[in-house]
Amino acid sequence: MSSAFAVTLLLASVPAPSPHLTTGYELRLDPPAAAAPALRLEAAAPSPQEGAQVALSPEALRAADERAAHLQWWGRTLRWSTAAALVATATLGTMAAINQPTAFGDGRCITGNPILGNYGCDRGLSTLHGSIAILSVTLYTANLVLRLVAPESKGYVSEAARPWHTALSWIALGGIVIQPALGLIAAYPQVIGKSQSVPTDPFPRNLRTAHVFIGYITAVSFVGTVLIER
Repeated sequence: MSSAFAVTLLLASVPAPSPHLTTGYELRLDPPAAAAPALRLEAAAPSPQEGAQVALSPEALRAADERAAHLQWWGRTLRWSTAAALVATATLGTMAAINQPTAFGDGRCITGNPILGNYGCDRGLSTLHGSIAILSVTLYTANLVLRLVAPESKGYVSEAARPWHTALSWIALGGIVIQPALGLIAAYPQVIGKSQSVPTDPFPRNLRTAHVFIGYITAVSFVGTVLIER
């Protein structure tokens, strides 16, 4: 009895758990709610790049505008120079074709009364035509490189005219690529093994005719792109 009485006293001395105490899970503290607004404010802060753009000085803006205007001037100059060179090439090519055998006849150098007389028949006119053609290709290449390196040099093309501009640009590019080869082979068929051919043979005659008409298409296509751009 005495041991039982002692155990009873010991248990009675332990305080009963308070109903206000919570479990360990309920006592866990969440991160302070003030951290989220701080993160949002930091994300909303402007980046250094944005601040730099806003802080551009009037002198920097004026210099950028002057550079864009300078590039646009060069773009227009190269486009119109290329168009003029292509028109001149087509004109000289027509004169040379009238003197030389084509699908339309034997040419005035054979039938008589050639354009520009002996100059039009002794390779002088053909050499001039080839020189202007090389200038046309050079100007076209310079214009293409400038457009790739500095897009600001391009002219404005409306959305309605963009499909036409794209199609004409590809046609002009194809003509620029193929015309030098056609002209060279038509003038010197021996470069592809036609060493026994003469100007009146069907091969150089037909190739010269194709060269002339492709030249017209190339010139008209490029001039069309220049007229579309503003």
